[in-house]
Amino acid sequence: MHQSTWGTFLEPDPALAEVDDLHEALHIPIQGGHHAEFGVFAGKNAVFDRTIARIEGVDLVYEDQCSAYHYFDLFTRVERSHGELSRLVDVGVFMGGSAAVLAGCVEPMGLELDLVDVNDAYLRFTHERLRRAFPRAMTRVRMFHGDLATYVAHVLSGEPRTRAMVHHDGAHNFDQVIKDLSSLFYVRDRVHSLAIQATHLRGDIAYLNFVDAAVHAMFGTEVKYEPMGARYPHDAPVTHPNQWDGNYFLADTPEGMYVRFDDVEWKYPHPSMELETFLPVKADPVA
Repeated sequence: MHQSTWGTFLEPDPALAEVDDLHEALHIPIQGGHHAEFGVFAGKNAVFDRTIARIEGVDLVYEDQCSAYHYFDLFTRVERSHGELSRLVDVGVFMGGSAAVLAGCVEPMGLELDLVDVNDAYLRFTHERLRRAFPRAMTRVRMFHGDLATYVAHVLSGEPRTRAMVHHDGAHNFDQVIKDLSSLFYVRDRVHSLAIQATHLRGDIAYLNFVDAAVHAMFGTEVKYEPMGARYPHDAPVTHPNQWDGNYFLADTPEGMYVRFDDVEWKYPHPSMELETFLPVKADPVA
């Protein structure tokens, strides 16, 4: 992480436009190499079909974080509500799986897209992937280097007219998800809805992968949500710890949740608390 750019919008790097092995140039390792399989949704929606055709027409090595079911559900939530939205915010872009689907919504639905990540290499990979697939949309796409709380403090707090859908697929650590979602309390009038991924994720205790528990801690156990994404049967291989970090998915549990903010009752944070509480502690500058 480059502290010098933390909390700022990054400028695109034109040198990346000529790079074939983009992941190698940005030192991003490929682990499982998972690609979402969109064939099952062919013919269901013309805009989605065009989006996937553009995505698959870009020759890049990458891996996706989510299933095709999650990406399709994310697209349909945007399409259903785009008349109420001005911006999409993708938090935790990784190699651009969800961002590419959201970028396909920018032009036809008249939206903006902000990419938010703590890793500037992921931001640059994703931005270049989007540029190659959706060049005409890029005047409405920005890269913000930071976590969600920092984005809220530096961007959304000063934009009272913004109406955003936030897609959260960032850190899946319980503590960080609580901080991220807590920051939205302070701009709740500017957030239309939250789509949050990995609510089915578990793994080594060191990672505290309890995203669903964080959602319930914020909005209560009776929170109204629409399930998103895939549900895996008990005998699916992904319900067993993987070889890289021991992560696995809970069987028969939705991959994500979609929460409208006009329906939520905030259980946390307390109204007397301040946004600064949830910002990351700044590291001392290196001498």
